[in-house]
Amino acid sequence: MKTLFIILLVILLIPSASYSQNDLALKKKAEELIKELKSNREYPRSSGYDTLIDLNSDRYKDILIEYYGDFGTGLKNRIRVFLFDPLHNKFKECRQLSNLANPTFYFNKKIVVGYYVAIGGGYAAKLKWDHLKLDSLENIDIEVNNSVENHPLFTISSYNYVTKKRLIKTVSSMELPEEYRYWKYVPIIKRSTN
Repeated sequence: MKTLFIILLVILLIPSASYSQNDLALKKKAEELIKELKSNREYPRSSGYDTLIDLNSDRYKDILIEYYGDFGTGLKNRIRVFLFDPLHNKFKECRQLSNLANPTFYFNKKIVVGYYVAIGGGYAAKLKWDHLKLDSLENIDIEVNNSVENHPLFTISSYNYVTKKRLIKTVSSMELPEEYRYWKYVPIIKRSTN
């Protein structure tokens, strides 16, 4: 009897894999939001793809919209993210991720990195999930010096928020730490091959 009571208690206290997020109701909420974005012309015009996926490892599915940006000279794979807020039972835009360029998600580490490098310079950022928000782990500013003909120099200034250390270096070819997957972007949403 005592064992049965413990088993029932554990079942009641451990949340289910989907918590209270009903797939049908969730899809309906997501479809309504996507429809609203499209009617307000806030959905990427020609190259947008969207899906439901748990981006922040809270076991609630979020909306991810992937698209290719319209402006700029650098690689501009971008995203727009709406996280599911269980407290208010609705999707809420994640401003920290929306429009992040060339993102890579490391789900097992709860880390997201992204970068944008163009003719005049750029940036890179490393972020870590803390429930519905992201904490900055690293910020990189990139300046391009085109004063030497046919040989640009890149000044890379990085700041690590964990160690509080700043590093500045000048290199003759653009480089970022491997985890940023510079020029190796892979979308999360699979594209059809038709």
